[in-house]
Amino acid sequence: MLILDGERLMPAHGTSLTIAGCVVEVTHELMAVDDVHLNPDNPRIRFQIQHRKGGKALNSDELLGLIRDQPGYDALQKAIRKAGGLYEPVILRHDGLVVEGNTRAAVYKMLNNGNKADPRWTKMPVVRLPSTVPASVLARLMASYHIAGKTVWRPYAQADQIYHLRHTYNLTPAQIADETRMTEREIEQYLEAYDYLVKEVLPQVSNGNGSDILESKFSHALEFVKRKSLEPFRKNPDVRQQVAKLIVENKIKGVEVRELDKVLKSERASIALKENGFKAARQVLTETDPVAESKTLKTMKGLARSLGKMTQPDITLLRTSDNARQALVDLYEAIHNVAAVAGIKLGGKNA
Repeated sequence: MLILDGERLMPAHGTSLTIAGCVVEVTHELMAVDDVHLNPDNPRIRFQIQHRKGGKALNSDELLGLIRDQPGYDALQKAIRKAGGLYEPVILRHDGLVVEGNTRAAVYKMLNNGNKADPRWTKMPVVRLPSTVPASVLARLMASYHIAGKTVWRPYAQADQIYHLRHTYNLTPAQIADETRMTEREIEQYLEAYDYLVKEVLPQVSNGNGSDILESKFSHALEFVKRKSLEPFRKNPDVRQQVAKLIVENKIKGVEVRELDKVLKSERASIALKENGFKAARQVLTETDPVAESKTLKTMKGLARSLGKMTQPDITLLRTSDNARQALVDLYEAIHNVAAVAGIKLGGKNA
């Protein structure tokens, strides 16, 4: 719904909105700013209230302040002020509580607080839902907007909402996948990663920065639970605890978790990992096998293994196909050229 240069929606006209597969009759209205209530159960806010504020209920000013602290708030306020209104109305519950558009509503409240006489900020365009819409459907609506939609929450907030849908409203992974345009397997991985963070990583925190850990380390947990190569290690409680400590102590990056299985397979590297983190462990691996750090040399080793396992159809292609024979000739010449540059004599043992 486009609103520019001070233009406004006409009050209270009806239309419909499809939510969770159901067509819901809604009304478009202009509502006084003071009658619009910010929602503390928005996942980004709920998460921070639980883990930063100890679950303490916030008054309206505290809630407004918390929303203003979110990334992207200042840019949105600037854009709304410049446009003179909203591009899309805020979606409200029947009683005025924000369902979608918490930050936009907060911007209107701040602009109104800054200039009560400016008529642009006294009322905001809203879509009001009927009282018959269940809370579970509202939660699914938020997920569809901010996990599958164009205004995407950060991954930790997505995971928090997915967890909320699963454990508060008992939606199945398949139902959540439908709302979020994710696969059922991705939903299960998000749930497992969030569970690992809350139940196993967070207890390792001793300096009070648990919320920061949960907000910034979700990618670490997600890599840990989704990597097939780490599956046997995830079954080991000691390994799970060790990885949790590494995450809390900033001794491993999210991208490094992808290579964790290589470290855990080496006793020396595992010791270095426990004592000094992933970089030290990778150094041990490099000293043990320098080839491990070279993508090209690892590819060569893999190719050598593949050639040793060639099937009869591939052999037949080499016998009958000019293109296949040329590929083998090119490989042969490339190997001889590299060997000459490296001073390696082929056909014999090299020290």
